[in-house]
Amino acid sequence: MLRLIKKILTRVLLLLVVVALGYFIVLPKVLPIKYREQVEKYAKMYDVEESLIYAVIFCESRFNPDAHSRAGAKGLMQVTTETGWWVASRVDSLDVDTLDLKDPETSIAVGTWYLQWLEEKFGDVQPTVLAAYNAGHGKVSQWLDDNQYSEDGYHLEEIPFPETNSYVRKVELVQKLYKIFYRL
Repeated sequence: MLRLIKKILTRVLLLLVVVALGYFIVLPKVLPIKYREQVEKYAKMYDVEESLIYAVIFCESRFNPDAHSRAGAKGLMQVTTETGWWVASRVDSLDVDTLDLKDPETSIAVGTWYLQWLEEKFGDVQPTVLAAYNAGHGKVSQWLDDNQYSEDGYHLEEIPFPETNSYVRKVELVQKLYKIFYRL
């Protein structure tokens, strides 16, 4: 009987070690928390959930500040130059002439402000906000005005762009993971 108890306790201890290693070694590599200071700063400044900012950064650039897309978006939060200029023209602390979207601080400031603006515009309906972040707020406004895609003008029953639909689902899933594993 004592041998069985030792065997069970050994297995439980081994399992706890494996779980701890996974949590403290593997998790930060698979689902990283980087640029914490900037994310916390702009999340608080613009009242956007940290988990959402991390999820957008993860899905957009995998935390690579030099990332760029075929659509011309760049930086951690994959903002286009035009959107960056538009945001900078509305935020006192940003200068349109020196805007560097590959700079992590600037990218997070611009991307988070834009998320907050989209939340206000689309009534905090997160799937709609994320669709607008990906496809553009003008395109999403058109979809919301079309009964084929929205019954109430706030919620998208269908997202006609498969890439945008996939993006929304991916960001929502990654955000849930950040909330669960990092308690954000």
